[in-house]
Amino acid sequence: MANVHLAAAAAFASFALASPASAALVAWYPLDNDASDASGNGHHGAVVGSGVTFGQAGANAATGQSTDFTGSGHIDIAWDAALNSQSFTVALWTNADLAGGGGGNYRSPITNRDDVAPGGAFRHGWIIYNDNAGNWSFWNGGGLGSNGAWNIQNADPVDVGNWHHIAITYDAGSNTKSFFIDGALIGSSNPVAFSPNDGTLADGFTHENEDIHIGGGGDDGTSFRWDGRLDDVGLWDTALSQSEIQNVMMNGIPEPSAGVLSALAGFALLARRRRR
Repeated sequence: MANVHLAAAAAFASFALASPASAALVAWYPLDNDASDASGNGHHGAVVGSGVTFGQAGANAATGQSTDFTGSGHIDIAWDAALNSQSFTVALWTNADLAGGGGGNYRSPITNRDDVAPGGAFRHGWIIYNDNAGNWSFWNGGGLGSNGAWNIQNADPVDVGNWHHIAITYDAGSNTKSFFIDGALIGSSNPVAFSPNDGTLADGFTHENEDIHIGGGGDDGTSFRWDGRLDDVGLWDTALSQSEIQNVMMNGIPEPSAGVLSALAGFALLARRRRR
């Protein structure tokens, strides 16, 4: 009977999690009043530095409030293998106060970067930049420096003073990275390689398992800091489709339902009993 119950719970959990925009949601930062993770997965953030102000006007009615960054602080999210999947989607609302700046002055709304010394011998993870030319840019690490180091995909110019929905995806199966602005596909490309920021992988590379940074760049979040507001940051462990990204943009990130959470809790409980 235990096997029947276990199978039923697993089947129900799979059914309840059928919506890709919620099923694969790994972390969600509404950035309304704090840096908590609303996905239920516990990847809460912590403010580092100053100039991070919650409770600002949000992108739209579906996203609630936003957070303002002045370039002197950021939010750290502790490293976890679950945040560093082979395929992924990152989506967020941005409202930049500044674009570009020259002299290597990049500004990153969110960074998941592991640039291993010396000289970037190994590079892992992904980055969204408001680059030094004032353009949106999607960088991904290729692992070994010989694999292209940072594989760069540039997109449209940054529009200062207005809200825009930004999303990047990477599909490991097809080795395809894509950049979306306001739900429109701006471009896709095939990087030389992609290496997640995950030292648990048996890839033979050196990793340092760096934290994710909202509003800051570099390995520790203290460089390439964002200047402007950010809202409704989501991370998925799969490459969402364009229609799914548009749904998130229009309706906000869906909250995990009580049914989904109950199904997962029941599945975990039965699994523990089955192992006894």
